[in-house]
Amino acid sequence: MKKTDVLNILVLIALASFIFYPLFYSEYLYTDEAVQLWRYKKGSGVHMSIPGGRYITDILSQWLFNNAYTIHDVIFIRLFSFLGWILCIPIWYFIIKKIESQEKLPLFAFFSILYLICTPAFSISIGWAACFELFIANTAGLISGYILYSSIRNKNGKIYISPLAIAGTTLFGIISLFTYQNGFGCFFLPFLLYLISTPKNYRTIFIGVAACLFIYVIYYFLFKLSLRINNIGGISRAEISVNVFPKVRFFFRPLATAFHFTYIFNEKSITGFLVYVIVFFGWLIVDTYQSPGLPFKNRLKLIALIILLLLLIYLPSLIVKENYFPNRTLLALDMGVFFLVMKTIFAIIKKFKIKFITVAVLSFFFVLNAWYNFHKQFLDPVRNEYKHVRAFIEKNYNSDIDTVYFIRPEEDFFVRKYHIARSWDEFGAPSTFRDWVPEFFMKQVVFEKTHSREIAEKLTINHWLGKQDFLHSNPHVSKNILVVDVEEIIDKKIDE
Repeated sequence: MKKTDVLNILVLIALASFIFYPLFYSEYLYTDEAVQLWRYKKGSGVHMSIPGGRYITDILSQWLFNNAYTIHDVIFIRLFSFLGWILCIPIWYFIIKKIESQEKLPLFAFFSILYLICTPAFSISIGWAACFELFIANTAGLISGYILYSSIRNKNGKIYISPLAIAGTTLFGIISLFTYQNGFGCFFLPFLLYLISTPKNYRTIFIGVAACLFIYVIYYFLFKLSLRINNIGGISRAEISVNVFPKVRFFFRPLATAFHFTYIFNEKSITGFLVYVIVFFGWLIVDTYQSPGLPFKNRLKLIALIILLLLLIYLPSLIVKENYFPNRTLLALDMGVFFLVMKTIFAIIKKFKIKFITVAVLSFFFVLNAWYNFHKQFLDPVRNEYKHVRAFIEKNYNSDIDTVYFIRPEEDFFVRKYHIARSWDEFGAPSTFRDWVPEFFMKQVVFEKTHSREIAEKLTINHWLGKQDFLHSNPHVSKNILVVDVEEIIDKKIDE
């Protein structure tokens, strides 16, 4: 690497640190973290990730959460993910730089990694300890694809790939799939850049597709073997779906989110849908007609191959029954869409100086938006919720209490309170909204107050969604019952 490359990497790390610096000291517990912190203990026999095909993630979760005893300790799990990404930034930069040089795509390396850091998926992977594994899965997927892409040789019209490259591609692909399946979508990013750089022989693309399907087959049998070895059943939402056309129709919903770039819309937002339609068709029209020398038939073929690669990038979510497309599943698709649109913009702008200015301006807005997403859409509301609810419990819990009535906030409480956007269970949603959170959250806080896991285990926690449901149940309240009304607690604290 040149000095310029080293400087670029240092700037990228500095930007990541600027956006996410509160990770080093912020204490909070977000949804699944409460379950994992309480249940992942030595000898518990709990395996939350193996049924979903994430064996490597389960091993890491056992290690990380077993060594976290308090809510404060979860900070170190988030830092594990953040530092993991910091180590992976040079890998991503090196790979994209190599492709940039080979495919003649100037400015792609720095701009791409900056965009990676600014994606909502990146924020969630380090802000939510339950998603700490994303840096491993996505980076392993990229390495897997790059090994294959860089090793394809054409000798006298015949394609040659070394056995060592095939083994490396398969190994990193399996690592990616056993960590977080959607991360394997990064496998196709080198091939997508190859495809959009200049129209050329498509055999390389088809080799990538064949290799991907081969890795999936190996993973499937290893996944079934892991279930049998651990005597664990699979989960219904991860079962394979054969409803092809509904799944293809579903695909255009996560694609819409990718075309929002770093801006967060609610998945049901009409404005978000209109933005998607405008940007998508704007890209499609410009990209189709920007090469007047290319026959129209070939342009259509190119667009079809691009859509195919995007489908394959998001394949893990398209072959299972569950139709769910949160930001954490979208990093590979986000990067793919970014490559497409930036390539089209750079093709329109001929002068390098104007391209450089465009990158600088867009980088500024991406960083600013990423800071806002992490601080205002995620961290501040969640941290306030945790701080006030925990303070209330510690103040009002005593040894006579054996039952807790927990009134969960409505899903849109943060939207109403802070005027932010809610996106799935990741941004703008109260941690205690989920019905599985109150039990483990309460037990962990009481454990830390009493220093007795036995006392916390004996607690009975009943919960309701909203004050109306609670009152409608006509509950009996006595001195041995603690009522925790999250919305009321936060409203009072904020208004004081």
